Amino acid sequence: MKLLNRSAITVFGTEVFLEWVKKVCPELHRWNLNSLNHHPNVYLVEVEDQNCWGDCFETHYKTIFENEIADYIRHDEESPAISLELFRCWFKYEYHEAVHDLDNEKIEAFDE
Repeated sequence: MKLLNRSAITVFGTEVFLEWVKKVCPELHRWNLNSLNHHPNVYLVEVEDQNCWGDCFETHYKTIFENEIADYIRHDEESPAISLELFRCWFKYEYHEAVHDLDNEKIEAFDE
């Protein structure tokens, strides 16, 4: 087992985000928060001092926001105006200080 030099953030959509998803994707009108957050995304971030947990959002919120809405934006639609305030309204998160790698295989990173 290896301890990675990263922390992790698991991001979950809120009820406000779910309402936006249903608006832009009417076919998902039956979704609830469990449906939306069934497979949440996890983001590896720099390790932060325990007194500063969450500060990484001020650096990364735009990238996380864009990734979270990407599955729901169609080519002919504009994305919402991204702000830290809107991020905090649409998403909640769990911060994980320690990230352990239990696999023996080398970690591979793929650029998107």
